[in-house]
Amino acid sequence: MRDHDDLPYIVIERRSVGFGPFLWGVVIGAVAGVLLAPRAGAEMQDDIRERVRRARSAAEDGIDTARTTVTRTRERVEDQIDTMRRRFSDVRAQVDERSDQARDAIGQGRRMAQDAREEIERRVSDARESQRKSSSATPDAELAIDPTARPGIDVVVTDPAEDRTEGRPDVA
Repeated sequence: MRDHDDLPYIVIERRSVGFGPFLWGVVIGAVAGVLLAPRAGAEMQDDIRERVRRARSAAEDGIDTARTTVTRTRERVEDQIDTMRRRFSDVRAQVDERSDQARDAIGQGRRMAQDAREEIERRVSDARESQRKSSSATPDAELAIDPTARPGIDVVVTDPAEDRTEGRPDVA
C-alpha cells in the first residue's frame, strides 16, 4: 500500500441534473432565436408551416411508396408460393401414379410367375404320369431302342433373349 500513497487521487462526483436547467436552456434558446431572427415572426411562422407541410407531404409520399412496394412484393411471393405448391402437387400426383403402375406391374409379374410355375408343374406331372404309364406297359422298351437313354424326364429351360439352351449339354 505504501507504493500507492504517492499517486494523485481522482474524485468523481455524481449528481443528477434536474429538469430546471433544461427549461432554462429552452427559454434562453427561444429568446435568442426571436432576437436574432432575420425575419419578422409572422414570416418565420409561415416559413416553418411551409417546411412542415413539405416534410409531411414527403413523408406521406414515402409511406405510400413503401406500402405499394410491400404490397407488390407480397403478391409476387404469394404467387410464387402458389406456383410451387401446384408444381409440388403435380409431381406428387405423378409419383403416386407411377408408384401405382409399378405395384400393378409387380403384382401382374408375380401372378404370371405363379401361373408359369403351376403350368410347369402340371406339365411335369403329366409327363411323369405318361412316362409311368408307358414304362409299365413296356418296361424296357425305351432302353431296348436306345441303351444310353435314361428313364425319367429332363426339363430344359431356354432363354429366348440369349438364344441359348440351359440344362442338358447335348441340346444345342
